[in-house]
Amino acid sequence: MNLLKDILPIFKKYQITFKEKYREVGDIYTFIFESEEQINWKAGQHGICTINHVKINKPTRAFSIASIPSEGHIKISMRISENPSEYKQALLNLQPGMKISMRGPIGSFYTENQKPLLFIAGGIGITPYRALIKNLLLKSVQMSNDVQLLYMDSREEFIYREELEEAGRLSAINTKYLNKREALNEEIEKFIAKHNNEGEYFIVGTKSMVNPIKALLKSKGIKKKNIKKDTFFGY
Repeated sequence: MNLLKDILPIFKKYQITFKEKYREVGDIYTFIFESEEQINWKAGQHGICTINHVKINKPTRAFSIASIPSEGHIKISMRISENPSEYKQALLNLQPGMKISMRGPIGSFYTENQKPLLFIAGGIGITPYRALIKNLLLKSVQMSNDVQLLYMDSREEFIYREELEEAGRLSAINTKYLNKREALNEEIEKFIAKHNNEGEYFIVGTKSMVNPIKALLKSKGIKKKNIKKDTFFGY
């Protein structure tokens, strides 16, 4: 039943209005959109966004939403290189007041229990965790007393850092910033040793990151039902 609920919003289409963009750090940009219609979503879900203002080859892409509904806007962040794709160039060319369309938000990358949580982010895979953490802070009474975020970026270009550190001061959410896969694996194994299948494990990153981590979890006896993953691809 939950699966159906998580997918059905794909049939709902909104026009969202571009408000602003800014550079976070390095080649990472954040885009802010607003909507005249009320849009509800669960922290961790993603929107299916379509470019309307210019004709491009592949105008539709999925993005994790880094904000929660109570913030009143839709926030997405992404890396944009010096030679961006047509899609990203179109986003860069947006002017305030211009619109794109969005279906959803959809997806099951969220939590509704009080288990110990391990959030694993690779690079720009941090985006849904900002929303998940914001949501946990709103519902702090229901939060586990052990929520760990392992944020790995080989470039050490960590975004949302001030907000993540503030979350740590306000709650049991503990963020560790890592730049080596070996260090990441060590921290994962520490969490497994402490919580095993009492914990819930989230992974976001490229396929080359997500698959080995999923394999590590399974090799340590973590059940499939306790693992949630979100793999992203280049565009």
